[in-house]
Amino acid sequence: MASPQPPTDRKSFRVAIVCALPHEADAVTLLFDQFWDEERDPFGRAHGDTNTYITGRIGEHHVVLAVLPNMGTNGAAAATASLRSSYTNLNLAILVGICAGVPHIGDFDAFLGDVVVSKTIIQYDYGRQYPGHFAVKNTVEDSLGRANKDIGSLLAVFEIDLL
Repeated sequence: MASPQPPTDRKSFRVAIVCALPHEADAVTLLFDQFWDEERDPFGRAHGDTNTYITGRIGEHHVVLAVLPNMGTNGAAAATASLRSSYTNLNLAILVGICAGVPHIGDFDAFLGDVVVSKTIIQYDYGRQYPGHFAVKNTVEDSLGRANKDIGSLLAVFEIDLL
């Protein structure tokens, strides 16, 4: 079987993976079947984009991996905006991390190595300040919304217990 051909430009990439920490990116690179940029950066970046990317293939998908330059929501927002400006045809962006800030998920504990898949995005620093405490607005109505139907369908498949 012939080896898959590398993409010719950034428009061929449909999947992005974003990691906050370098050791998270190290783990993600183990999933890559092939790298497109081992010797040079063949795809470049959009003007003003300061991110550094790793590009390659996972299965049949051309994937771009970005590691955030610093922690926090501002750095994440800036880096992902730049990612989107350079890779304009992305259909899916996956944020991969170790969930260090999530010790409990409802009635369940999260442990190192667990896979946690979000169904929505909650902006944890969005809410209302009351005298003596801050109340996070964390309902679906307050959030950035539900996943689109394609992603919702994929998430439903992940919830099936196949054993």
